[in-house]
Amino acid sequence: MIAAAPPPDPEEARSRVLEELSKSEYDTSGGFLEWLLGHLESWFAALMDGVRGSSTTQGVLTVVVLLLLLVAAVLVLRRTGNLRRSAALAEERALDAEEHLRAEVLRERARAALGAGRRDDATVLALRALVRDLEERTLLEVDAGMTAHEAAIAAARPFPELRPSLLRGAAAFDTAAYSARPATAKQAEDLLRLAEYLAGSTPDLAALDGTPA
Repeated sequence: MIAAAPPPDPEEARSRVLEELSKSEYDTSGGFLEWLLGHLESWFAALMDGVRGSSTTQGVLTVVVLLLLLVAAVLVLRRTGNLRRSAALAEERALDAEEHLRAEVLRERARAALGAGRRDDATVLALRALVRDLEERTLLEVDAGMTAHEAAIAAARPFPELRPSLLRGAAAFDTAAYSARPATAKQAEDLLRLAEYLAGSTPDLAALDGTPA
């Protein structure tokens, strides 16, 4: 029987957190990363100072806290747009980017990107076109920093029958914009078709108002 490795002590765990969050993929501007790391370090130190149980308990708690800190940091950075995937994506990720462009223009750009094999750009543009179309029809109000999932949930109110497709489209957008994996051709094509279909569809105003049918 192989003996279990001793659990990391609090100082070692804290060092691992700081080392991970300092990697280039979490690079940010304006001092945001420095601020985040400082707060995480202070909180982690305070928490570990209060832990004086057995070595097993301390080790389990250390691992759990380490994972929670990494997940929280990624979610915060992603929400604020500071988590960057790669330079391969040429289009803006923000759903309210380039407000001067109409939905029709964004759909045309999405089709051009798809034809050129730029699936990530096509996916991002398709969802932005879908959101812009709803915004132009006053069916959706886009807030700064709105996520793709939030937009899909809001868009499903006037188009409840499209909810599953909208949620899949939001997942495809997240893959294209933030994941290490590129969006597939099917994801880009499906989302573009959804944007085109929705542009010619009549909303369910009763559902939008919350009025029972």
